[in-house]
Amino acid sequence: MANRGPSGTTFAPRTLTCRVFGCRFRFAAAGRTLEWWCQRGCPSGGTKEYPTEEQAARLAAVLDREPRGPAAILAMLGGTLHRERR
Repeated sequence: MANRGPSGTTFAPRTLTCRVFGCRFRFAAAGRTLEWWCQRGCPSGGTKEYPTEEQAARLAAVLDREPRGPAAILAMLGGTLHRERR
């Protein structure tokens, strides 16, 4: 399977779980380098260099968040979906 994108980076999920549900990427900064990998164990991931350590750390903090579950999404929409009974 050919990689598309920068060398040393894989984008196509290679495990069945990631093909079905999508990769769950995690992000971390090591100095000026931002690293990402799939938490589910497939080999997708990569690295990127930033000009400063602060930029890499800030981006890792923003990107490394847990996805919202269905209950949280429904709670956000609750105000728009709820209708008063007449």
